[in-house]
Amino acid sequence: MAVQDTGSDVLHASWSIQDAVSARGFDWPDIGGVFDKVAEELREIRDAHAADDMDHARRELGDLLFAAVNLARFLDVHPNDALEAANVRFQRRFALLEQELERDGIRMETCSLAELDVVWEHVKRQLRAEDTTA
Repeated sequence: MAVQDTGSDVLHASWSIQDAVSARGFDWPDIGGVFDKVAEELREIRDAHAADDMDHARRELGDLLFAAVNLARFLDVHPNDALEAANVRFQRRFALLEQELERDGIRMETCSLAELDVVWEHVKRQLRAEDTTA
């Protein structure tokens, strides 16, 4: 899956910034520091949200996304490609969830989140099984 139209893409810009500073020696020595940074940023978002400081939570979300791009760089996957693959997986799973419910004559709008989650997990297991046999 090739990265498309990265000219104005902020994920690509973030990747480029982090790649450039890494080339100058400003980088984590290993992926462990990146995992810790992602966890730290997520904690900061939770703390800001708990304090009902949405402006701060939004700033921290940007920091989390920046850290996630760095994680992608350490995993040697462009964040655009990783996100596109996640979008495709989600859409495939959601379509199968809809098919499962329709097959059973159930309207999604009448289901609780817990009920939908059971079907979602079933769909994920089904797709994983298909992926391992392909």
